[in-house]
Amino acid sequence: MDYGQCEIGSVVARVSRFTVTVLRQDGTAVAAHLSNTGRNKELLVAGNPISIRRAANPERKTPFDVLAVQRDGRWINIDSLAPNRVVRAALQDGSLQLPGCREPYVVHPETTYGDSRLDFAGSDAGGTKWFAETKGVTLANGTLAAFPDAPTTRGLKHVHTLTLAQQAGYQAYLLFIVQLPGITRMTIYHERFPELAPAITQAKAAGVRVLALGCATGPDFIDLAAPLGFDETLPFTEVDVV
Repeated sequence: MDYGQCEIGSVVARVSRFTVTVLRQDGTAVAAHLSNTGRNKELLVAGNPISIRRAANPERKTPFDVLAVQRDGRWINIDSLAPNRVVRAALQDGSLQLPGCREPYVVHPETTYGDSRLDFAGSDAGGTKWFAETKGVTLANGTLAAFPDAPTTRGLKHVHTLTLAQQAGYQAYLLFIVQLPGITRMTIYHERFPELAPAITQAKAAGVRVLALGCATGPDFIDLAAPLGFDETLPFTEVDVV
């Protein structure tokens, strides 16, 4: 997925949950909207390169949107809308295969099941009905990525809903989209939200397919890449922020 025209500046500070002050190359400081509500403390460090693009609405108080931040030589996409968009495109063009389902897929975005709203529902060529929920992953240490970056009761609810759907006869998928390159494995950050890993283990036992998908990224693009190893029992330690 290409964002089109963007510009690279540097992080000044995260001034609120949804706003980052960015220093542009012409020396002016602007407010940029941050759609990602995670902590991002190791990314939004003063001086880190950051890519932004002008918002579609010129009257908005934050005239730019944050796309990605560079740390340790790699661009980490922190656009919270990107995982859903790249998965939808890949499901529709057949570049993403769902294990246990036969192409082509009928894909319906934003579907309610029980008391949850899931990202996708659909059916395969054989009539198998499925649900899928995507989660963006931006937290990493070396080649190991982890989710979540912040406690997520909503994410836990989605895992429970996928488990119920699987038990009701649907095929359910939990898709982790790792929004940075150079990752080989993914885990769940137990210390950040202890309830999540056991829920995922139970979901897998019920038949829910859990997939971690890598990405190629840059300041102005993000594309799905190869599948990654996933093990919710692996330990994870955050990088030190200097």
